[in-house]
Amino acid sequence: MSKGQENILGNMVQGEKRPTVALFNLGCKVNRYETDAVAQQFATAGYEVVDFDSVADIYVLNTCAVTGEAGRKSGQMLRRARKKNPAAVVAVMGCHVQLGGECSAADIVVGTQGKKRVFAAVEHFRAEWAEHNFAADARPARLDMIQTLALADAPDFEDFGAVDQQSETRAYIKIQDGCNNFCSYCAIPFARGRVRSRSEESILREGRGIAAAGFKEVVITGIHVCSYGRDRGESSTALTSLCAKLAELPGLERIRLGSLEPLSVSAAFIEAASANPKLCPHFHLSLQSGSDTVLRRMRRRYTTENYRQVVNGLRAAYGERLGLTTDIIVGFPGETEAEFAETVAFCREMSFTRMHIFRYSERAGTAATQFEGKVEASVAAYRAEELAKVAAELQAAHQARRQGKNDLVLLEQRDKEGYFEGYAPNYDPIVLGFDTSELKSGLIIPVRLIGIRNGRFIGRPLS
Repeated sequence: MSKGQENILGNMVQGEKRPTVALFNLGCKVNRYETDAVAQQFATAGYEVVDFDSVADIYVLNTCAVTGEAGRKSGQMLRRARKKNPAAVVAVMGCHVQLGGECSAADIVVGTQGKKRVFAAVEHFRAEWAEHNFAADARPARLDMIQTLALADAPDFEDFGAVDQQSETRAYIKIQDGCNNFCSYCAIPFARGRVRSRSEESILREGRGIAAAGFKEVVITGIHVCSYGRDRGESSTALTSLCAKLAELPGLERIRLGSLEPLSVSAAFIEAASANPKLCPHFHLSLQSGSDTVLRRMRRRYTTENYRQVVNGLRAAYGERLGLTTDIIVGFPGETEAEFAETVAFCREMSFTRMHIFRYSERAGTAATQFEGKVEASVAAYRAEELAKVAAELQAAHQARRQGKNDLVLLEQRDKEGYFEGYAPNYDPIVLGFDTSELKSGLIIPVRLIGIRNGRFIGRPLS
């Protein structure tokens, strides 16, 4: 242990003000899980975790690169941290910096691999600086810890072990990392590398801890969840087999899957999933476009007919209980009015309960940057607005069909009016518009869906 480390730890032992760390997460549920894991390392070591808007001793930013806007926001938050406290140690990690995003304001730079080392890197940096009493002109040289990801081979899965969850009601388990698909518009395989799966033993161990902590719902997350086990030569039912084992853990009442690829949802998958009473009937099935010609340019591996067959299989298995959500990209290079019309028609046919609509965002290094027929920003914006209207119509129709039905809601938090809100198994949002002072978060209770308020069902407790 260096003299600097002794000084830092000594201050903490002697009861002086603990060093503070502020973390900020951008992007997906995987990023959130990893940010929680890093926060846990600091908290376990005695650091005080504070809000990112606070003046902190350390800032840790987990960045995103899924869109250009996410990359810009990553840079903006990095500059905000540096401005908030110029004397702070600033560490940045994640997809944006892995892909070469601007991060000159950071002291420590880690990509998508090696996030477990962020805490140790901060300790090392602070210890070295403490040797010079944290003098501004003695700030150590920047630590650049980005690892190059070889696209031919997958690195080992970076296992954080059991992660303390920041949510009080819904927990997350990361089961895999990476993606092998290389869609023409997506930079994530370059940022995250090839698919690698977490060991089943480690996943179940974390699941047991989550159940013991009182969580009722766990969300299975990853960069490409449906690829779980494929890198080990396991079958297409490896994911549903894992869910069946999680369902056996006492205390867990719900298992929710992250985003799925259509071709991974086979008849065997649907049969196994529908046989698991704890697996939520909510499937986020990525579509991206309802036009086969656009799907080919996107290098998606399915057609609209493939997608239709999967949805028909899910509807046959789940009936009206099914929650079907999706992602759509509008304004992809070369997208014509006719192709956009095909997307609108297909979305209506699929009758999604919720749609996430994105305008195409060019990502450096992807094949789509070389495609001809760039769509004007104003045209893409118009198409996004038109599709949002369709999404609202479909959601309203779904809600009309569901009114008067009984369902179960996991109580999560109170809204600004003091009413409890939460989600049904199919991910319908529900608010209890009644006096629920005797209830508490984390409970799953039966309700009747009696109306709609601000896009959410109003649920009346049945007991």
